[in-house]
Amino acid sequence: MKHRKLPKRLRIGAGILFFLVTALTFSGTAAGCALLFKAQAGPALMRAIGNPSLGAAAVCLALVLVTLLFGRIYCAVFCPLGLLQDIVAFLSRRKAKKVRDFHILRSAVAGIVLGLLFGGVNAGFLALDPYSNFGRIAGAFTVAGAAVFVVIAALAVWKKRIFCTALCPVGTVLGLFAKAGFSRLIIGEKCLKCGKCEKLCPAGCIDVSRGVIDNGRCVRCFDCLAACPVNSISLEIGKNDLADGSRRRFLISGGILLAGLAAGAAAARTGLFEAARKLKILPPGAGDPGRFTKKCTACLLCAVNCPSKIIVPAKYGAGPVELDLSRGSCNWDCARCSRICPTGALPFLSLAEKRKIKIAEANFDPRKCIAFQEGTPCGRCAKACPTGAVVLRKNGTPRPVKTDLCVGCGACQEACPAAPKAITVHAVEKQSRID
Repeated sequence: MKHRKLPKRLRIGAGILFFLVTALTFSGTAAGCALLFKAQAGPALMRAIGNPSLGAAAVCLALVLVTLLFGRIYCAVFCPLGLLQDIVAFLSRRKAKKVRDFHILRSAVAGIVLGLLFGGVNAGFLALDPYSNFGRIAGAFTVAGAAVFVVIAALAVWKKRIFCTALCPVGTVLGLFAKAGFSRLIIGEKCLKCGKCEKLCPAGCIDVSRGVIDNGRCVRCFDCLAACPVNSISLEIGKNDLADGSRRRFLISGGILLAGLAAGAAAARTGLFEAARKLKILPPGAGDPGRFTKKCTACLLCAVNCPSKIIVPAKYGAGPVELDLSRGSCNWDCARCSRICPTGALPFLSLAEKRKIKIAEANFDPRKCIAFQEGTPCGRCAKACPTGAVVLRKNGTPRPVKTDLCVGCGACQEACPAAPKAITVHAVEKQSRID
């Protein structure tokens, strides 16, 4: 009995540990652990497609190899949204109803989402990437985050991992490799047809009447191994699900996936997703709004770990993050956001490189300045400016901002005591490097 329950206990222990690390990171208290999220499947896939690099390719290859060897163990241990669904389902104590195999739906959804991504549009990933959705929930900043939690929780209570087996594009891709992999869970001849495993399965991948387990949907929770009273379920090495009657369904799903890829890529070229965007101040390294919009999935990891708390989500969560310099200034001694971004929307920057990025530009209005209008000595803007873009005349009044030196950090705006502010920052069309 203990031997049969060991895989489940190891999976639960590893999952709890990873979930706690993830929760701490999204609470803003463990930013150093954020580098782990570069190994998340969704962000790694985005980097591999949108910004190819050896690192992104290595992560994707490692995930594929692990899935080929062990099945969708990633979904059971390392996907934070999957773990959240398990927690909700456990707390609800409600027995899951049998889940249909939505193989056509999940293949079409994954194909369209990936097709859009290959076409430079991340709208599908913005909506369905499990890691990014967990970030919006954990960040707890927006109505969108609350709405995502309600939907995910309702699905988990209703049919446990149905999001993972019917809608998640990452799960669908991993499922194809798991089905064609080198190991599978099987039901042996000793099966009593008691149905305990089928009732407990969160993915709905067990059919006791036929005596089969769909390893493409199986998330390797190992609940079935622990529940089987006669130890009839086992892990078979060296064989995959394509040896049985599921080959035809696998080929149909693959064909639909390819058709979805073509449809998504074609939709990306139509320009339907190029909505008019108001110019915004973006985090250092974002480049321009067009590039950043295609890469940021609004996971909010940068927002929760920003020491100045000036990175904020888009209204209703409909788009990438931005900077709100009315809350403060971009810390001159910090480049954290560029170092923890898992999708490549913010490339890695050293502190010296970050200090050279013009993210916005300051504008001085002497009509609002108390030194000009009231003759009151001030000079706070010049003292706060880290680049020397704001200087004072001999009489103590500020000169026009030196735009060739200004990086738009907002320190001058934050320091200005006038109401309304005499010096303000505004967005630029495209970030650039100052010399």
